[in-house]
Amino acid sequence: MHSRFILALAFAHLVPAGALAADCTMAQLAISPYSVIDPCTARLKQQGLTKTEKSQAHFVRGRGYHRTKRFDLAEGDYRKAFDLDPKNEEVLVSWSNVDLRKGDGSAYAARVEKAYELNPGNPHVLRAVGQMFHNFGEREKALEFYGKALDLDRAEPFSLYFRSGILAQQRKFKEALADADALVAIPRKTLDEYGFLDEDGVVRDFRVAALLRRAEILAEAGQRDLAGRDHDAAVAIERSPRTLVPRAWFLFDVKESRPQALNDLQEAVRLDPRDGYAQHSLGLMLTDAKRYEEAFNAFDAAIRLQPHDGASLRMRARMHREFGRTDEAVADLETAITRDPDERVRTMASLRHAGYWTSRQAPKGMTAELRDAIRACMLDTLCN
Repeated sequence: MHSRFILALAFAHLVPAGALAADCTMAQLAISPYSVIDPCTARLKQQGLTKTEKSQAHFVRGRGYHRTKRFDLAEGDYRKAFDLDPKNEEVLVSWSNVDLRKGDGSAYAARVEKAYELNPGNPHVLRAVGQMFHNFGEREKALEFYGKALDLDRAEPFSLYFRSGILAQQRKFKEALADADALVAIPRKTLDEYGFLDEDGVVRDFRVAALLRRAEILAEAGQRDLAGRDHDAAVAIERSPRTLVPRAWFLFDVKESRPQALNDLQEAVRLDPRDGYAQHSLGLMLTDAKRYEEAFNAFDAAIRLQPHDGASLRMRARMHREFGRTDEAVADLETAITRDPDERVRTMASLRHAGYWTSRQAPKGMTAELRDAIRACMLDTLCN
């Protein structure tokens, strides 16, 4: 303990004054979202702050809460920040993301529209409008507004990220790769300042996201060597299910690379056993390798993590079938179509194709006829 204290004192003399203390700024937010909470709270207790200063403190703290998945607290701070500074469209852009994550589509759209009304010349606002159209399935309008944002700021990273994805889906690979290249070229520090939240609201490394996006586009464009380099670069930055699972599926496309793909998935599960998608992916590759007992265990783990994962339930049903456990297989497939609408559609298509369901009408609920059809399917290795 004594030696650690001495080392800390020695190190302190090498660091500029004030550098060790966190503060209530956007720059500090990029370093660590947790670190701005207490400094902003302390600042808000200070006397004599202007409305603009109070608003900024609420805004920074709100983004700190936002990036640490405390969405209700973030919303409270954004509300106070905007009440104090009702012309700050940036607050509305951040606030709208909380609305989206909470599933409030009306509030989300209203806040994006208000931000656009306040400042249609802000590239962040234009990108937010593009994202709104994107989320509502209007891709051409999304492309229009991503383009407007990039006309004002060629390095607006989210516009590059999302537009490249749409362009790739449209098989406009030249344009998609131009955007992906521009995104990867943005300095790491700038990307860190923007922050990248995944679907679960977890802050992720934006550079890794950029490399994975470009790797995906390169692979679809047939440039597998370059795609492999980007996958390897992403893994070099961050060894996690987030990078290892995509690389595994990339490698799986080439038969000779499948052992390495399986190794990547096994490592991903070792690094984070609670990643349901990694467990499901591992199960699929183990099934391909006819390692059915291990595959069953992987699907079983995925279901424990995500009880409504119909795809894993369906695959576990298949594993039960491999071992002659018909009752268990039927039970899993019944649960899959009860919990997951997509699996219900997929299963009904399989039953019709195999001839076990001949009615044009889909059953309403789990009827005796449907159970009989599912059992017949689970006795037939060519069904489902």
